[in-house]
Amino acid sequence: MLKLIKLLFPSVLLISTTSLSYAETQYITENLNTYLRRGAGDQFKIAGAIQAGEQVNVLEKQGKYSLIRDSKNREAWILTSELSNTPSSKLENPKLKAQIQELTLKLNQLDGDWQQRTVEMQRRTKQSEQQSSELLEQNSQLKRELEITKNKNRDLEAMLDVSKREIAIQWFIYGGSVLGVGLLLGLIIPHILPRRKRRNGWA
Repeated sequence: MLKLIKLLFPSVLLISTTSLSYAETQYITENLNTYLRRGAGDQFKIAGAIQAGEQVNVLEKQGKYSLIRDSKNREAWILTSELSNTPSSKLENPKLKAQIQELTLKLNQLDGDWQQRTVEMQRRTKQSEQQSSELLEQNSQLKRELEITKNKNRDLEAMLDVSKREIAIQWFIYGGSVLGVGLLLGLIIPHILPRRKRRNGWA
């Protein structure tokens, strides 16, 4: 027992002096059977076990062993080969899940924005098609009205031509009547006037 105390005393003294000056963060590897020892050697008793992937502080290194302090503030020796500078999947998985959730949220936001833009584009396209249809209908209506106006103009021109011909005929008839009456008067008056003179002479 005394011999064991003599062996442990230098280690405890060394731990107490070096733990204040040296600390390096490392991680327990994925090995499920990771044991803690009371000293830096296989001859020392196992002081417990530590979970795979746990973060520890390395206080000292001796040979193939390292003195670590875990999250429970326990200090013990462990094989240096059981340590890793990269976080284990136990620590990385929550980070990856958080990153996946963040990326999923961003993707959902992008998808929502894209759907909103698509709806807006569809609305504008539908509005443009409706306006185009209305313009085409108005154009067709104007064409129909223009055709009706042209037909009315042709009818009015035809009626005007008929009226002109009727007026011309009326003036022709009127002129012919006046000319005929003048001729008749010219033929009748010479016969009437001499008779009156003769009658006046007999009287």
